[in-house]
Amino acid sequence: MLVKTKYGEIEGIRERGCIVYKGVPYAKAPIGDLRFKKPIEPDKWQGVYKADHFRDRSLQGPQRGGFYYKEFYSNPEFDVPQSEDSLYLNIWVPQNADADSKLPVAVYVHGGAFLSGAGSNLPFVCDKLVQENVIIVTLNYRLGALGFLCHPYLAVNGENEAGGNYGLWDQLMAFKWVKENIASFGGNPDKITAFGQSAGAMSLQALALSGRLEGLVSGMILQSGGGYKNPLGELRTPDKAAEIAEMLFEELGADVSDKRDVLDKLINTPSDVLIEKIGATIGRSFQEKKGMPVVPVLDGELLTDSLDKLTDEGHYLKIPYILGCNGDDITTEGNAEKRADNNPMHLANISYAGKVSDNGGKAYVYYFDRKMPGDDAGSFHSAELWYVFGSLEYCWRPLEEKDYALSREMITYWTDFIKSGDPNASGREALWNCYEEADGFVKKFE
Repeated sequence: MLVKTKYGEIEGIRERGCIVYKGVPYAKAPIGDLRFKKPIEPDKWQGVYKADHFRDRSLQGPQRGGFYYKEFYSNPEFDVPQSEDSLYLNIWVPQNADADSKLPVAVYVHGGAFLSGAGSNLPFVCDKLVQENVIIVTLNYRLGALGFLCHPYLAVNGENEAGGNYGLWDQLMAFKWVKENIASFGGNPDKITAFGQSAGAMSLQALALSGRLEGLVSGMILQSGGGYKNPLGELRTPDKAAEIAEMLFEELGADVSDKRDVLDKLINTPSDVLIEKIGATIGRSFQEKKGMPVVPVLDGELLTDSLDKLTDEGHYLKIPYILGCNGDDITTEGNAEKRADNNPMHLANISYAGKVSDNGGKAYVYYFDRKMPGDDAGSFHSAELWYVFGSLEYCWRPLEEKDYALSREMITYWTDFIKSGDPNASGREALWNCYEEADGFVKKFE
């Protein structure tokens, strides 16, 4: 359970048939003068780092109840504090792994509208995936304005001139950490799959199209957040993002025309007050119908153009993909009859898969339509997470044997893909054919 990394020795714990390293720092705490800066490497430490508990989730304000509170946040076992000192990851390893195992690795980036979530949330209990002889990494990244505030005042020495995208830079730093250190945990640094859902999938597609993940990942799984002409994939322009930033400056009582006063307020406002002011800004943004208040921005450095244009120009990574969404996903709202052929997110997925296959690549498309029991939410946005992670025992719903069977099936497909870039590596009869324009095969889970 003791491993040696670039930064020092780490000791994990045995849990649920795995060795788990919880709360491993992949960057310095972004506090004080680092609050609105790109992440930097953590310091080396002396002695043994005890990775025995989840560290704080990123600052995001209170969970206010509602549908997703009951679904994912109401179990106190997974409730951790929140703070700005949150740039940590968690590594789930098979208990018999050693430094020579060279196991395939998957790094999961959580969703939450770029406003909430953590790598330690339900349903990200990874033992069922790890039992298939893979290593799973989950992570935190900066959220809300702390992760995506964009304004020229935040430029640093001629770089990141538009400011913003700190949450994406955090994710990129985490992938670099995994690439450099995962061999010590028994992982193969040349076999790393990036996977994420919702805002996590959107983040990964943006990082892939930026070119910054080149050489860091060998495959990608995008759940309910990827695709071409994705209805959720619009990035903010710097001028639109600056409007949101200036709303926050006003909430902080800063003179918007005075850069020094603005930066003083941004850096020195206590975190509890800052998150309150950020919450007020987010509420105002929605009230004024400005759309999602804090999302990745076209900063000219990390992201130079729209995701669709970058896709048209062939900037996507030449790696295998899984893409999919759910039958009652958020893009189906308002549809009198919900079908795959009128689900905008599904259409975005098959469009992206078509572009990949047209250029000789491989993409596998799924459509998750299991109507979960317990209410009328159906196959709602995020429902598939319980099945992919195999954490159904934590779900409040009156699940049936078919749910557990479906979860086992999806886990096998996902881990086969993580191992080989092909979800059919186990040689099962129920094949998941690669999507091609000619036949347009879509794997249905229901």
